[in-house]
Formats: sequence, C-alpha cells, structure tokens
Amino acid sequence: MINPMNMMGNIKSVANMGEKSLKNVVLASLGAYSKGIEQVGMAQHLATKRFSDLVEKGQEVETETLERVKVTQSAILKRSESQFNTALNKTCGLDRNRLSDFEDKVDRLQLAVEKLAKEVK
Repeated sequence: MINPMNMMGNIKSVANMGEKSLKNVVLASLGAYSKGIEQVGMAQHLATKRFSDLVEKGQEVETETLERVKVTQSAILKRSESQFNTALNKTCGLDRNRLSDFEDKVDRLQLAVEKLAKEVK
C-alpha cells in the first residue's frame, strides 16, 4: 500500500529539486546576460581604441604625404623654371635674370618720369 507521508516527502523533494533547478537556470541566465554585457563593453572599447589608432595612423600618413607633395612640387617648379629659362634663352636669346633686372630698371624709370611730370605741372 502507498503511504501518503512517503509520497508527501517525495513530492517535497521533487519540488525542492525543481525549485533549485529553476533557480540555477535563472542564475545561469543572469550570469550569461552579465557576461554578454561585459563582452559588449569590451568589444566597444576595443573597437573605439582600434578606430582611434587608425585615425592617428591616418594623421601620420597625411603629414608625410603633404610633406612629400611639397617637396615634389618644389622640385617640379624648379625644374620647369630651369627648362623654361633654357628654352627662352635658346629661342629668343633672352636670359630671365637679365630680363628681370631690365624690368626693375623700367619700373624705376617709370617712377622717375611720373615724379618729374608732377614737378613740371
């Protein structure tokens, strides 16, 4: 025959096991949630740090590139000016330096003529 007291003890035991299992499942879920939040935070921090590193590297490359562009631009300008002077000298017989001096002399002469014209009036 079945003893109701034994059955009550078995039911309480099963209920306690079920309760304990349910509590463990809930605690494991909360632990997994907490771990996920931590990992998301670490991933965001890592992504932010890597992005900042990339920005710094980009700034370094930009500085180097701009310096190279300036150096190259200066070299090209000097070379093209030299080639232009050579071509001008060969085709017209003019030297740019002498031509520049001539322009300065003409400018001074023009100022002197204007000054004399004002004095005559």
